[in-house]
Amino acid sequence: MDEKFIEVSQLHKTFYNKRQRIEVLKGIDLSVQKGEIYGIVGFSGAGKSTLVRCMNRLEEPDSGTVRIGDKEITSLGKAALNEQRRKIGMIFQQFNLFDSMTVAQNIAYPLKLTGVKGREANERVDEMLALVGLTEKKKAYPGELSGGQKQRVGIARALANRPDVLLSDEATSALDPQTTLSVLDLLKEINEKLGLTIILITHELEVIKYACHRMAVMEDGRLLEQGLVKEIFRHPKCETARNFISVYNRFRSEEEQEDVQ
Repeated sequence: MDEKFIEVSQLHKTFYNKRQRIEVLKGIDLSVQKGEIYGIVGFSGAGKSTLVRCMNRLEEPDSGTVRIGDKEITSLGKAALNEQRRKIGMIFQQFNLFDSMTVAQNIAYPLKLTGVKGREANERVDEMLALVGLTEKKKAYPGELSGGQKQRVGIARALANRPDVLLSDEATSALDPQTTLSVLDLLKEINEKLGLTIILITHELEVIKYACHRMAVMEDGRLLEQGLVKEIFRHPKCETARNFISVYNRFRSEEEQEDVQ
């Protein structure tokens, strides 16, 4: 797992409102290896979600480049970008499911947009349902599902077009700890089975520790530190990483004391 697959170079993004100019990304440089689960952690407002949305150009960066495989995403025209987005799945914190559609219809929706129909679409939906363990929920509606089941539908939908990359934008933040664990186990299983490259955006350090191979620490629009998860946990170099790890260790210590009592 040493092949660079995603490369972000000098990425800048600024938002404007009536009163101010807000520089959200300040020259991001990042490389992700093919087939790894890469975590990006940071406090709220660090620019994590904007970064991941620039990777598939749901947000247009001001400058810089994003390359995925042999395609420079930032230079593609509209038609070529739409074609490339089929290879970039994305899951969200709030699931973004259609309440009026069944689970199967939600998963089939991106297939419909890309012209996959009939028997092939039905087979793909069944394949995705089996992959995420929801075959029995095929005809259910989102309102009948738990939060974890909804996120599994979101994952199945993101994988329906068989992407090369899965972008996860705070996908476990709305879930309880046990459900978070089950979703992370699913993502790890998918990563191993499909060789899928996954980027996890989160403010939960335990998510990074449990699921990721390498990680980056982000603050105020910059990546402050990157490397192997175990190395950053052992020897954090930036203050933000030290703060995250200090809080993480405090929670673990308190949990251990409660278990002893």
